[in-house]
Amino acid sequence: MVRLVIPRLMAVILSGLPTVAAPAQDGPGPWTPARTTVTVERDGGSTFTAEVHYPAVAGDPGSAVDRSGGPHPIAAFGHGFLCPVDRYRSTGAHLASWGIVTVLPTTQGGLFPSHQSLADDLVASLDWLTAEGSRKDSFWVGAIDGSERGLLGHSMGGGAALLAAAGDPRTGAVAVLAAADTNPSSIAAASNIRCATRLIVGDDDSIVPPSSTAGMYVNLAGPKQDVTILGGFHCGFLDSSIIFCDSGAISREAQLDIVHRELAEFLALYLRDDATRWNDVWGPEASGDDIVQIESQTPDLDGNGIVDGGDLGLLVANWDQPGRGDLNGDGIVTGADLGLLIAAWK
Repeated sequence: MVRLVIPRLMAVILSGLPTVAAPAQDGPGPWTPARTTVTVERDGGSTFTAEVHYPAVAGDPGSAVDRSGGPHPIAAFGHGFLCPVDRYRSTGAHLASWGIVTVLPTTQGGLFPSHQSLADDLVASLDWLTAEGSRKDSFWVGAIDGSERGLLGHSMGGGAALLAAAGDPRTGAVAVLAAADTNPSSIAAASNIRCATRLIVGDDDSIVPPSSTAGMYVNLAGPKQDVTILGGFHCGFLDSSIIFCDSGAISREAQLDIVHRELAEFLALYLRDDATRWNDVWGPEASGDDIVQIESQTPDLDGNGIVDGGDLGLLVANWDQPGRGDLNGDGIVTGADLGLLIAAWK
């Protein structure tokens, strides 16, 4: 028999009630983005540098953090092979404008990178930001919600983000761009990832083609999506190209607009708990002229890696309606969907 704490359940149900549609996230959000360079300390005492993009009171580098609407969720972004982190500045700034503090470690930038070390540094970056958010007199004090953390990345860094998520159950969402299989294998690691995950690829990618991420998608254990950008290419995920890179049927500007939208809406749903983003992420509106989306919902409706009262509350809130909670895909939330959720209860 399922036992629930009624006040908690009612709070969750109310959070899942229909709300006014939110603005599209392909444009800048309500916060002003800024960036700064920080020194992150690992558990063992060694350090590395990282670039952080964050909501700020002004757009100048190093401007004070804007704590309005906070504390803010955090996400760590892994860079691609031989790709400096400054090639991802438009993405970091976009996410910061939507209230996601995004940190990009500069480590493992040489010819012989350690994928596991980059994964470890992604986690260390999030742990450091979390600690700084509570440290008196810190630049970040009061601005960081370390309980809401995501992992992102491109190519090698996308594979490293999957490795990091597989080893860190605190991860609330994963979204990766043309994720490469790493050493150790990110394809194998995907089977240990239970949180909501969005794989984003380009169908003109000649370096990490969409077929290479198919094994990752199959292995993912939680709610998952495979988003293919039509005409997208490997270096279209960067602000500018690097040597020996490719091109696609769409422009870099057009591809980045799509990428920014797909990342921001996904992280808003799962890290900012913005229920107005459900249809953007999972609804029929998700696929369009610029992407093709394959998806698999699970009874873990809030994407936190377990099926519990939070998911039950979301399903009940959408009873007799289409959308969130329609686990059998028949177009409406009914007792059949409730049965699937209860059967998966943890």
